[in-house]
Amino acid sequence: MQNRLQARRSEWIETFRSRSRLDLLPQWRRMEDPGRGPALDDPWGQMHRPDWVKRGLLIWPRGGLWRRLTLQLICPQAWRTGEQCRERLVLSWWADQVRLWVDGVLVHEGDLFDTRCRWPLPSSWRQGTPLEILLELRSPCHDDGALITSQVVREPLRPAHDAAQLLLPEALDLALPSLADLPEALLELDPLSSQASEAVAAVLLNTPAPAGVLHWIGHAHLDLAWLWPVADTWQAAERTFRSALDLMERFPELRFAHSTPALYQWMERFRPALWARIRAASIAGRWEPINGPWVETDCVLVSTASLWQQFCLGQRYSRRAFPEWRHQLAWLPDSFGFAAGVPAVAVAEGVRWFCTHKLAWNASEPFPHRLFRWRSRGGAELLALMLPPIGTDADPAAIQAEHRAFGAATGLNHALWTPGVGDHGGGPTVEMLEQMELWDGHPQVTHRSASTVRDFLAELEPMAATLPVWRDELYLDLHRGCSTSRPDQKRHNRSLERLLREVDLTAALLRRRSAARPAASADWRTLLFQQFHDILPGTSIPEVFDQAESLWRQDRRQASAQRDQHLAQLLGDGGVDGKGWAWVGLQPLARWSPVLRLPHAGWAAMGQPLPIQPAVSGGTWVQLPVLQGVAALPLECRFKVDAPQGVVRGAVQVESISTGGFRLTNGRLSAELGAQGVHQLWDGAGVPQLLGPIALRRFRDQGEFWDAWDLAADYRDHPLPVEWESASFQLVEAGPLVARVLVRARAGHSRIRLDCQLRADSPWLELTCSVHWKQTHELLRLEIPLAQSAVRWAADTSGGVIERPARPCTPRERVRWEVPVISWCASEAAAPGGGLALLLDGPQGVDAEPGRLGVSLLRGPTWPDPGADRGWHRQRVALMPTPAGWCRDGIPQAAIAFREPGWCRPSSLADPTVLLPSLPVGLVPVAVLTPLDRAEGDPSRLTIRVHNPGARRQTWYPQGWTVMRRHEEPAASITLRPGELVELELSPDDETVEPVNQSS
Repeated sequence: MQNRLQARRSEWIETFRSRSRLDLLPQWRRMEDPGRGPALDDPWGQMHRPDWVKRGLLIWPRGGLWRRLTLQLICPQAWRTGEQCRERLVLSWWADQVRLWVDGVLVHEGDLFDTRCRWPLPSSWRQGTPLEILLELRSPCHDDGALITSQVVREPLRPAHDAAQLLLPEALDLALPSLADLPEALLELDPLSSQASEAVAAVLLNTPAPAGVLHWIGHAHLDLAWLWPVADTWQAAERTFRSALDLMERFPELRFAHSTPALYQWMERFRPALWARIRAASIAGRWEPINGPWVETDCVLVSTASLWQQFCLGQRYSRRAFPEWRHQLAWLPDSFGFAAGVPAVAVAEGVRWFCTHKLAWNASEPFPHRLFRWRSRGGAELLALMLPPIGTDADPAAIQAEHRAFGAATGLNHALWTPGVGDHGGGPTVEMLEQMELWDGHPQVTHRSASTVRDFLAELEPMAATLPVWRDELYLDLHRGCSTSRPDQKRHNRSLERLLREVDLTAALLRRRSAARPAASADWRTLLFQQFHDILPGTSIPEVFDQAESLWRQDRRQASAQRDQHLAQLLGDGGVDGKGWAWVGLQPLARWSPVLRLPHAGWAAMGQPLPIQPAVSGGTWVQLPVLQGVAALPLECRFKVDAPQGVVRGAVQVESISTGGFRLTNGRLSAELGAQGVHQLWDGAGVPQLLGPIALRRFRDQGEFWDAWDLAADYRDHPLPVEWESASFQLVEAGPLVARVLVRARAGHSRIRLDCQLRADSPWLELTCSVHWKQTHELLRLEIPLAQSAVRWAADTSGGVIERPARPCTPRERVRWEVPVISWCASEAAAPGGGLALLLDGPQGVDAEPGRLGVSLLRGPTWPDPGADRGWHRQRVALMPTPAGWCRDGIPQAAIAFREPGWCRPSSLADPTVLLPSLPVGLVPVAVLTPLDRAEGDPSRLTIRVHNPGARRQTWYPQGWTVMRRHEEPAASITLRPGELVELELSPDDETVEPVNQSS
């Protein structure tokens, strides 16, 4: 009975809507075969997309196929009266290119991002002149196409004068969520009669108006690259900004918000006239910069140093370019998840509010809050807002739905709406703003206020103390493949970032020596731009990466030359005889124990011969003394290789075993290697680390909608073979400084070479996987079975370290079956603890279970880049036992030493020197910089950013230096809280400034 009543009610409402709405979907015919019948009845949709058919969509296949639809649009006789109204053709679609023709004239174009049209029909149509409509739509390459909405709607010419009650049907739709039901007497009336209009108007008159306020501001989300190259982005930004400024002249209430300092700087430099208009609108309060970082960056694949630079440069530019605004806002609506350390970095640069929408994309576990406090491990806290959808229009039903949803989630009666075409820019349109005007002041919609994001956030501030606290990462339950796709971009990012940090370090050190001639710091802008959330994750078209390649290489060359120049000034150039060299550890680590490959010769340091070993691939392996901090060690090249050698520290010994493999040991760990790679690993006490051999595993990875973004959730159900080539197994180098074993394998058509290397005195076993990858829609992983079952595991993330349970207990933990890691992860066993660490050469996707650590190496998506991941790749990882636990055994510093072995070049350096004191093993250096206020104060002062990743306080006694937090008094030591990320200032005890070496 209830279903019959609901059906009757729905039928009555649908008929009532037809008073001012004409459904066109059943009228479209295919242009190439108009006699075939309605395109809506095409059986293809019923066979392939029955879910879309149930929604009433007009469907056709994916792959860039065109669907050309025609109809003759004739005005209904009942609509041919009335002068105070107008009609619009309302369309919405899912297609990557759309063209609307009326009587042979192109009147509108759209795409995947500009997905709606409200084209006003000419007045001649109401007078009986039919219109010949042609609609051309091209399906996306990755999905089927659909015409979603196709209607003609009537509306009053002037919003305040609706004598014909044309808005009444839509007003009834808006009121339905607050109505218990329609009166039975109403359903007895003819829905097309005047009595029905009067009865509906009476019902609405007695319906309370929605309470609260809707803040709205125009917006245009603009991806710096995605399905278009970067060059198109500048044009899209210019077009968007001009459009917004022009619309401000026509619509006095319009305010517009936009992010991304990188775009603003481009406008300032290359479009000065447009920039002047933006500045004038900003001063007038109508253009709101909503910036934060330099670009809308990825926030899970970038290191802490890069993330800090994103906020530092973005905030510094915003304060200079827009001094009339307070810059306490980080606008990141579309990034693919956010590491738990983001609040610590953002707060350090003056950010208070964090805004995103992306967590609304969660596939299975909806994020529980729209408004909350986000607290990092060290206690830094942001106020966080989950935004409404971006790229929206002015549909009153969607606006009211957002107002209700935000109220239900927060208990507030005010909400935010940001209309504007997005992704490829665009912003608000005339049609959107006219629709906003149409419903402004209507009793069935919430009161609307043309506002700013800051004004809306200011209204939320009084709630700050009562908001729920989130002490975790903001994990996106989607897009798990971004950590693995396009590993070349991760490699470029890693190497350029290291060089830029080294430039900043050496510039800061050089400034101490010669304050009168300060060295230039690094230019991070190219790196930060390429960390945009669709470039670094590898989810753009191939042209984006092809064009980025030259930028990566150019900036690497420049940074390398700049660093070398600084070091030459600090240490002196090499002598003409080529005998003088120097090695420098460019991180303030607690322990350096380098084994380097240098030119073929004998080597000495401080007059003492060094241990050497001929390298099979050319040159000589050399072991240097143990060093600490940013240390410079002079080396002497002795051309007689047979000269006396030093004693090897932690020499590598190789032993053949009965199974045909080898056992390598150096006193700190041992490894058994065989024809399938690493069979076993022991720590220095002989405790086994592996339950079985380390495995290269291959799986099918296919069927996901977002191909380059997503790993197939069921990939483990589809294993594929990896064939080891036993005949290739060989001992390549046999110590005492380096022992290396080589084994080869085949994965489908792809060849794999695995080099397993142990160095003298090294606490880790290094694995280098070289692959000529030819597979598509497959996943290659390295999986490590653990002898000690893990109860939790830790990982390096953007802005800090996060620990997770090894066995997930909640649905929210279970969806984190693949997570991004920056440089290391480590298992932790039950008391007394210990485990195994996996050191990485750059960001990767990893997973962990009580009995396994795994890392994803390569994929093979085909959209949007058909050739993604194909080609040669060289990826390094290392295994390091942690008998005392990852923090006490210094895994974060070990990961740095693994990735950054130091700098070695010809030099005239005469004496060993410590340029910067070492940090305790429990602290992690983030960056060393020249202070921003370098024009003032002590010229020998340095800025160092430091992180305490562990659960205990750590105290640093920088010998020969004083240290302080900002705005505090200098002291001989400083203590960092657990999880604290801080910027410190260092000053040497000796006030003298050493002269620059004159040989430079």
